[in-house]
Amino acid sequence: MNDAPKRLSGGNPQIAKGDGDAPVQAWIAACPGWQRAAAAQLDAVVTAAVPGVRKAVKWNSPLYGAPDQTGWFLGLHVFERYIKVTFFIGAELDPPPPVGSKVPRVAYWHLDEANWDEVQLRDWLKQAVALPRRSDVTEPTASEKIDAIIARLGDWRGQTLSTLRALILEADPAIEETCKWAKASNDMIGTPVWERAGIITTGETYKTYVKLTFAHGAALADPSGLFNAGLGGGMRRAIDVREGEAVDPDALKALIRAAVARNLEAKAARTR
Repeated sequence: MNDAPKRLSGGNPQIAKGDGDAPVQAWIAACPGWQRAAAAQLDAVVTAAVPGVRKAVKWNSPLYGAPDQTGWFLGLHVFERYIKVTFFIGAELDPPPPVGSKVPRVAYWHLDEANWDEVQLRDWLKQAVALPRRSDVTEPTASEKIDAIIARLGDWRGQTLSTLRALILEADPAIEETCKWAKASNDMIGTPVWERAGIITTGETYKTYVKLTFAHGAALADPSGLFNAGLGGGMRRAIDVREGEAVDPDALKALIRAAVARNLEAKAARTR
């Protein structure tokens, strides 16, 4: 039997989500190498600096919150060369943590084996807990997260995703934006998802293409032939857009409306 901890590609432990100190300690125990002692020290400093601190593990990352407030002020995530310490309102601290983010109000401290500064960490913690907390401060909206994803790309992929996003929202104003499947590879922001009565499509970016994956694409008519990937699947279909390529806007909006209609029909059938 293999009892070795499961880890993501960068070394971050895969730990079941849960509230309280126990899942955080399980995450620390599963950290690799020097990160285990560093994570334990971080946890001890936070626990001492914030009496009654709330703890949880979500998205494979420990989260810390003030005892009298909702939301989270701090998160941890292990990478190969450092621990990413996320201050969810770090841009409001003085001085702000040194690594900026495209996500509104977020700033990072990359803790490696050489840059431990407990005095500065305690000062940041004191400030973070004292700042007034609002739900929109501790957790950016899904639309803000998608804005950040597009801005972070900073190249043709961001422009393409932005164009596709606009067409999706134009097709049906009742469509809602969400972000799902937060993980290290997407900087814990998640993948853009567009929903109405269920998932319509997701927006993923790769080195050489942007992909729209339709959750029930196999059930949709595609007279314009937009689907060009995942054609052998029994449920999903995808549109891969490469640099210099364009998607027919009217055809895409028609496909989006067809996906919405399919979701609404399926939802109505479930309630009969």
